[in-house]
Amino acid sequence: MRKQVIRSIGIISKKENLIPVEQLSGCKVMLLESADPFPGYHGTVIPAKREPDSMFLVLKQAYNDDKIIRIIMNIKKVFPYAFEGAPGTITMNNKTVHVIRLKNLSYMHIPELLESFRRYEIDFMKKKKISRFNALIKIRKFFEMENVAEGIYQDMNQKMLFYLQVPYSMRWNTFEKITLEIKYNMLDNKFDAAIGYVYETEGIFDFVRIFDKNFLSEKLSSIREKYLENISKL
Repeated sequence: MRKQVIRSIGIISKKENLIPVEQLSGCKVMLLESADPFPGYHGTVIPAKREPDSMFLVLKQAYNDDKIIRIIMNIKKVFPYAFEGAPGTITMNNKTVHVIRLKNLSYMHIPELLESFRRYEIDFMKKKKISRFNALIKIRKFFEMENVAEGIYQDMNQKMLFYLQVPYSMRWNTFEKITLEIKYNMLDNKFDAAIGYVYETEGIFDFVRIFDKNFLSEKLSSIREKYLENISKL
């Protein structure tokens, strides 16, 4: 089988429980983090973390995604610590707000990064008391994946992430319902699922993103077939 590589920009949509970051008592902006990354996966007990998996800087207003991406590029050229940043949105208090999703950055470097964004006149929502909440998250990011089986692609940077090609996009509620039904009818249902798409030369590549720490190609193929079967009934 010829390995096809896709390197392109796209969107990933997922649901996660978000909580305020409490490690930075002096931080006056709305800063959230994932309480349990990959919430659909229950294969192991997640140990107490010392550093965040993902953090979300909540913006005071909507900014063009390209503008945020360019600003992140410029900051990364001079910022003394490596990090990954991407624009996106989350649902909070039944409203859609714009965010910058951060990865691979220590809590202690957030204040310095905030100052870097402020130099580009980026305004953030002020910190306010908020409890843990379930948010629909949409992030615009760059994907790198390679074809490893029929309709199955593996992330080239995070080997436990897989992208199962599907014929078209689904509404989140429909996708969530199908995923719950699939899990209910599987013995090994330890995986987390999200949806997304990337742009490629032929058009748009729609996928279901799977996180599975103990993945098997047979299991991934089975999951994809179940999604295709359910989608065909829509």
